[in-house]
Amino acid sequence: MYTLIAGVVLFLLVTAGIIAYQNSRILAEQETDASRAHTGNLMYSVYNQRFSAGEELPEAVPLFQFTVVEPGEEDLPEAEAGTTRALCRVAAGTGELVLSDAQNYMLGILRQAAVQGGRLTYDSFSGKAARRGEKELIQALETAAKEETSYADQH
Repeated sequence: MYTLIAGVVLFLLVTAGIIAYQNSRILAEQETDASRAHTGNLMYSVYNQRFSAGEELPEAVPLFQFTVVEPGEEDLPEAEAGTTRALCRVAAGTGELVLSDAQNYMLGILRQAAVQGGRLTYDSFSGKAARRGEKELIQALETAAKEETSYADQH
């Protein structure tokens, strides 16, 4: 009987030790991630420039862009008509935004531009997305652009 109780206690102690070790390892990883320089996450910038499908700058890879053509600008050549905003991935630490802030910023200026009127066109470069988060960002921006375009077409 005492052997059985001793075995159960020993099993519980070993299990508690394994759980404590795993927990300390997880906490150490979280502290390492939190202590990394935040500049490494600043990988996104918004350019006031139009990109074509195969075009990249050495310092910027376009992920999503939209152009708002104001009434009266329709007659201008495409390269000159409207205001274009392009969200680009840049070298780590050289951008102004982290991924979530880049998404919120682009959604904000996209909605603001749609409210002000004008014809909205957009291009996404999902083939240039390097991470899952970037693909999700492009999908969210595409969805918002489609909604704003359909809303503008109705009014």
